[in-house]
Amino acid sequence: MAMPLLIIQVDFLVLCFQSKHQTIATLLHQHVAPKFSIYFGYFLCLASITGFTGGFYTIHLDKEEQWEFITKNFPQYLPNFQTLTHFDVYIKSPSLSLQLKAIIGGGFIVLCFYLFLIIDIFRMMAELRLKISAHRYKRHWEAIQNLLVQLAMSSFCLIPPSSVVVIIFLELENAQLLTELCIAWFAMHSSANVLSLVIFFPPYRNFVIKQLLL
Repeated sequence: MAMPLLIIQVDFLVLCFQSKHQTIATLLHQHVAPKFSIYFGYFLCLASITGFTGGFYTIHLDKEEQWEFITKNFPQYLPNFQTLTHFDVYIKSPSLSLQLKAIIGGGFIVLCFYLFLIIDIFRMMAELRLKISAHRYKRHWEAIQNLLVQLAMSSFCLIPPSSVVVIIFLELENAQLLTELCIAWFAMHSSANVLSLVIFFPPYRNFVIKQLLL
């Protein structure tokens, strides 16, 4: 369940940045993406969710196979597994390695796309400042600032669980401990996101203060 939720969050952030980028691009009549490319981007977002989730499902062992694998290969850990309410076992295989490489490659592509959008948005905002009123410019800048805060905090909290892929792929020592730390770090996301908006995004901070004073 965590994998599709992680991908959905990344996809929605990409779509938010893309939407804001195109709003500014339309105002300046430059770098306006054709409709088909935008629809293709939507398709890629859906494909990434179904593709990666479906890929892991195909190499996933059912419960009976998981218990057989644990009993045969790691009997000393069987009592520990029996106390867990939910777990999944994946056997190292060419299919799993390919899936992990695809995730790493996809993450790199998304990172490059983020950097392109952010750099181009800042460049266009410098031009837009000379062409619209200060009030409208402030509204655009606040929206961008909000997205940047969301991106920063999402990166802060999503990089550790994403590094689980690297930990598994490289078969690092103390992988269990590192994985637990990554998952615990990911659990901070909601609280860290709200706290970062209060600190770095004045409109949200003012809204919170107003609600507290009611």
